[in-house]
Amino acid sequence: MERFVLGLDLGGTKINAAVLDDAGNLISGARNKTEAELGAESVLERIVQTGAKALEGAGITPNHLYAVGIGSPGPLDWRTGVIIESAHLNFDHFPLGPRLAERFGRPVFVDNDVNAGTYGEFKKGAARGASHVLGMFVGTGIGGGIVVKGELYHGFSKNAGEVGHMVVLAGGPRCNCGSRGCLESLASRTAIVRDLRKAVKDGRKTSLTKQHGKRLEEVSSGDLKEAYQHEDKLVQKTIKRAAKYIGIGIGSLVNVLGPEVVVLGGGVIEALADEMLPLIERSAARVAFKFSMKGVRIVRAELGDDAGVIGAAIIASERFESQGRRQQPEAASEAGR
Repeated sequence: MERFVLGLDLGGTKINAAVLDDAGNLISGARNKTEAELGAESVLERIVQTGAKALEGAGITPNHLYAVGIGSPGPLDWRTGVIIESAHLNFDHFPLGPRLAERFGRPVFVDNDVNAGTYGEFKKGAARGASHVLGMFVGTGIGGGIVVKGELYHGFSKNAGEVGHMVVLAGGPRCNCGSRGCLESLASRTAIVRDLRKAVKDGRKTSLTKQHGKRLEEVSSGDLKEAYQHEDKLVQKTIKRAAKYIGIGIGSLVNVLGPEVVVLGGGVIEALADEMLPLIERSAARVAFKFSMKGVRIVRAELGDDAGVIGAAIIASERFESQGRRQQPEAASEAGR
């Protein structure tokens, strides 16, 4: 019987699911809204429903799966599948892996959502062929993933890769995490919109108010792209400032981690890569040592919204196979049986 794996990508606003065959080809997909405000149990049901829809699209049942992988916001314990805390999802020590394993009847392997996206790009996307990869995804927030010698790096805390909470401007804006001057507080879409709102309040003009009025919190990455291309001076200035800080973060991480490839993804980059990447590269080069930066490629992600589900599925497949090689079936309980 042909074998399949289900990949799931859990976000604060949407859930993606995809079925991959044993060769890593994407067979079918499904999407759903998260509706996190309804609580953890409701989110769990919506994850199951989205996965079931993807299985239906592939013409299979859970009996055809050998494993399930899911990427989730953290912090989390990837070994036990427990989400320690996730403010956007109202999770508090929620056993996501074990609960999904009960529902699907298959081993479930959990990892950070941006780790999954980075791993997807490493295996099937823009970082194919590299061994040392840094992923940075810029959207509502900023997340990161690290691949060292071909393997995801989790660190002692099991939650390494929180690049969005690296301080790049001491005493800078307050971040949602409580610190000041985090990269996320300076260069995420949330930060960009905050800066635009403040500028408008101070009397600056932007074309975005024609569409959104005072409700600039509704501005999308696509809206920012359109305004930038129409030479909205305020938007251009704000985007360029965000690109500068992203470059500072990348340059610092290049000095520390020595990646071969830096993959940039997320909604902001997907919309504004042409405008931002040259600025990011110049900013990174000013910060990183010349010898550290030599040969390093800073590239845009290739897989889009599929990066997370593909990465989660491949993570599940590899961990399942690894457990089989160790001949320790009980190890599946670590990932949530």
